Amino acid sequence: MKYVCAPAAALLFSCAAHAQSSVTLYGLIDTALSWQTHQVGSTASNGRATSSGSSVALGPGFFNGSRWGLFGTEDLGGGTSAIFRLESGFNPTTGVSLQGSREFGRQAYVGLKGNFGQLTLGRQYSLPFETLLPYDIIGWANSAASDVWVQQFAGSRLDNTAKYTLNVQKWKFAAAYSFGGQAGSVSHGSTYSVGLNYQGDVFSAGLTAQQAKDLAGNKQSNLGAGALYVTGPVTVSAYYLYTRRDGRFTPTAGQDFSPTYGSYAQLYTNPGNTNIGTSSEARTDHVFQLGTTWQATPALQFKAAAIYDLGRHVNANGEGGNKLSAFLTGDYLLSKRTDVYLAGAYSTVSSAFNGPYAGYDDSASVTLGLRHRF
Repeated sequence: MKYVCAPAAALLFSCAAHAQSSVTLYGLIDTALSWQTHQVGSTASNGRATSSGSSVALGPGFFNGSRWGLFGTEDLGGGTSAIFRLESGFNPTTGVSLQGSREFGRQAYVGLKGNFGQLTLGRQYSLPFETLLPYDIIGWANSAASDVWVQQFAGSRLDNTAKYTLNVQKWKFAAAYSFGGQAGSVSHGSTYSVGLNYQGDVFSAGLTAQQAKDLAGNKQSNLGAGALYVTGPVTVSAYYLYTRRDGRFTPTAGQDFSPTYGSYAQLYTNPGNTNIGTSSEARTDHVFQLGTTWQATPALQFKAAAIYDLGRHVNANGEGGNKLSAFLTGDYLLSKRTDVYLAGAYSTVSSAFNGPYAGYDDSASVTLGLRHRF
């Protein structure tokens, strides 16, 4: 679409006669049929399961959250453009908006892009999410067994964020600050972070650090690193994410540090937020993932991955817990935009994490999904 400066405006402003502007509508729908063991059938008044069993359900897909969005750009001249993005998430089987029923809960920002880099303002992905995403072989999968890793430990999205990115040849540098908006304290409720990525032909790597404060000044800190290596049709990738959370750290509404799937929230409770015991020690988690992708044919791809969490001071008694999840997936392209996939997952916990799956320590699932991009 072309815009031409009006005569009156031309008297006041100097602007290009034919500034180029475009708006793109895009989206993705991922829906799946899943079978999963050790699911809650009914509960008592205290919330404990009184019956359990396997379940078969149609719901959101294994790999991706469904979404639709608008991305716009306007050429301002001199190599500078104005940009915006509005992106909404939804449950594909019910039509309900996700991310707390926000209208544009996935992303909502406006910014400028040019030779100086890119500056964006609004609700955006956290830098640990963006920096480590290329090294997660299942791409922060939408599965309940894996989604909580990034959600709770590094935050997937942050409100009120100013983010700057600069690409120089094979390097990408990023810095972000999320404003807390707390009267009387600039830092309370804020989050700041940095990220650095190197993108080579066969080797890529990234480093990231982040610190968040709640409204009382309690802190959560993250450090992460990831890498991948490509050899022929095989890609091997790994990442490490360290998190330290003060015992009474309570995320604000704009700090997206909560699991998408509430049934798994008990694995990620902070000591200061429980009513058992008196420990207020900071919780620490060491999360490791190792995975591989095999591109068997141009249309057929297999992935395998394992994620391990070594958690300490995970409850108010100061006890530790461990969680292991493993995945195996096969994905077949029906076209450039549509694919079908089969995914198997297994999760097991130990020590203080015990009993999250309707009183059991493990759960297995098989998912058959259909995904379309537009």
